[in-house]
Amino acid sequence: MTLRFNKMLVLLLGVYFLIFLQSHWQVPRLWLGFQPDLTPALMVFVGLTMGAGYVSSIALMSGLWLDSLSANPFGMSIFPLFLVGWIVFCFRKKIMAVEFMAQIYLGILGGLLVFLLQLTLLKLLSFNPLIGWGMFFFAMLNAFFCGLAVPFFYLLHKWFKSLFSHSSYEPNNWRNNNRQIVRGKNY
Repeated sequence: MTLRFNKMLVLLLGVYFLIFLQSHWQVPRLWLGFQPDLTPALMVFVGLTMGAGYVSSIALMSGLWLDSLSANPFGMSIFPLFLVGWIVFCFRKKIMAVEFMAQIYLGILGGLLVFLLQLTLLKLLSFNPLIGWGMFFFAMLNAFFCGLAVPFFYLLHKWFKSLFSHSSYEPNNWRNNNRQIVRGKNY
């Protein structure tokens, strides 16, 4: 019996767990003064490693789950998360995705872009968010956490991939791959 996991189902369960943990775990809020939001880092990771269907599905579901468990207007987080994931997905061939510092920079930029897009959408829809220096400091700190989370998600992905997938089959087990057997007339 072989176990095959649906990658989308496992990813959606992980997203749900991340959002539930973000909204119900109070330790970061008590220590830092704000609740970090790691969904932009998750969208950067999904844009780097998976396809367009994954980007749109994860943006839709994580945006809806995040808005249902926070004080955001319902549906406010979908477009910023989708845009960050889609931009990274479109340019992933030009990005050095396996480089540690590139992952950190992409996570920081994704966290800042989601924050600025959500702030713009809130202002366009006539909501009055509290804008001040403290909010921008917390946005920079959240972007830093997003930058650190992208390599963590990448390592977690590699670990799950090694646990649940088989190694590739190598039919040639000779030590010297360029050895040839030369046969003459009598052989």
